[in-house]
Amino acid sequence: MRQQLIPMRQIVSSDDWRPVYHLSPAAVLPRIGDDWHSVADSAVELHDGWRFSDRVESDWYLRHVALRDPAHRDSATGEYLQIPATPEERERAGQYKKTIECERFYRMRHVGDMELHVNAVLMEQPTINQLNACVVPGDVVVRRVGHVGAALVTRFHRRHPVDANIAILRGLDSHQAVWVTYCLNQSIYRSYFEQAGAIGPMVRVGLKQLASMPLAECPKAFDVLADQFWFHYERQVQADDHLQRLRGEVADWIAGRLQERVLFSNGSGLVARFFHAEDIGQTLNYSATEQNQIRRELIQEHECVPLSHLAEVNPKGGSTPEESDRILKIGDLTGQLDILLDSAQSSDSRWRYHRRPLRPLSVLVSTFVQEPKVALFTDVQSVKTFASEQLAVLNFHHTPGAYALLLETDLVRQQIVRLATGTVQRFVQPEFFKQIVVPVIETEIAKDWHQRMIDIQRNKAEARRALVRLKDEMYSVYRQVHPELEGIDQDSNIQEASV
Repeated sequence: MRQQLIPMRQIVSSDDWRPVYHLSPAAVLPRIGDDWHSVADSAVELHDGWRFSDRVESDWYLRHVALRDPAHRDSATGEYLQIPATPEERERAGQYKKTIECERFYRMRHVGDMELHVNAVLMEQPTINQLNACVVPGDVVVRRVGHVGAALVTRFHRRHPVDANIAILRGLDSHQAVWVTYCLNQSIYRSYFEQAGAIGPMVRVGLKQLASMPLAECPKAFDVLADQFWFHYERQVQADDHLQRLRGEVADWIAGRLQERVLFSNGSGLVARFFHAEDIGQTLNYSATEQNQIRRELIQEHECVPLSHLAEVNPKGGSTPEESDRILKIGDLTGQLDILLDSAQSSDSRWRYHRRPLRPLSVLVSTFVQEPKVALFTDVQSVKTFASEQLAVLNFHHTPGAYALLLETDLVRQQIVRLATGTVQRFVQPEFFKQIVVPVIETEIAKDWHQRMIDIQRNKAEARRALVRLKDEMYSVYRQVHPELEGIDQDSNIQEASV
């Protein structure tokens, strides 16, 4: 039976009297931080995330986006009645609609270990900025549901809002912001919120609980590390900013090259359409036939060529990965044309893979339509790396960085969607990528885009290595004010205690 003497003062001041709490990691922080200041003592502002609904039938959406009264309908048509709105309110409703439809807001999955992860959508310019939930440089964003984590916002992040599952700490100086963010990603602080044996079924951190969290004083030795962290972190996100500008150039080039050809499916609502016999292939469905027609027109009228003319598509091989080799999956692609490997490798993920090891500058494309990702493989380590069959592999004959950018565009993504199979989770067979066509990039432009892509990836990789090193150094300083905790039972199934 586990026993521990708990002072009466700690029991009285605690929100939980149960032994399972006082013998759990959740009680450690209040115990060692009994004489520390709280987060609220730092004069920090705490803000909730943006509470909205993307369901068009919800009361919130009807009232704030559709500008209709959810409590009153027209007796003849059944339509919700319009709400009188000023021009400013109509403009704001349009901004809300675009932000929601384009998903220009930060979710919990974007909050990483001290770093706010982005993708192409989140690097677009924001459509709203008048909310307290819109991030500003220097903010600490805190994941508050399921498990706790925190990330910093730099001046290169776009000022989109965070959703209601994220809280914002605002007003900390640069050193304190890094310190708070680092602490919130450590087990002692996470356990404070993720209480073992909690009455509620799911962790949900409130602003009051966040404000009252004990926080150790930031050691002076941490300030130098904080400055270095900001430098390399901003360098990494600035590379993402350069990538977004490069994407814009590629989009402009395609628009000029294809003379603003409309590639989207017709919006007339018709479910029937005439196709030439030559466009009807082995797959007898509307989307595949439409893709055949568009493919033919792009080749004949716009001088596009199949990817198989520019690259080796899914090269064949006979190798078998060894235990020390790596298998890349969709989850390893960041959405920013690079790869961030999960250190934990699972043998269960190796049952289907391309049997030729990846070579440097191979281009990987997700076959999962709902999660379109492209990556340029720049890893030159000695460890062999294979790609799972969740990914298509393309070895371009020249300037692969330029064509990786091209594969991200709507021109290619719409072709991928038309080739997809399945209903709920839609995938494209890797071999179908041979049917996709693209315009040939002029040599000088292709060389320029490729070199800029290589520079962007190199800068990000160097910054990422520096951040990993700094986090290790931060841990040593962190331990100066957070002692090693021995004898703390991590098992939440503690039944008895002596008090």
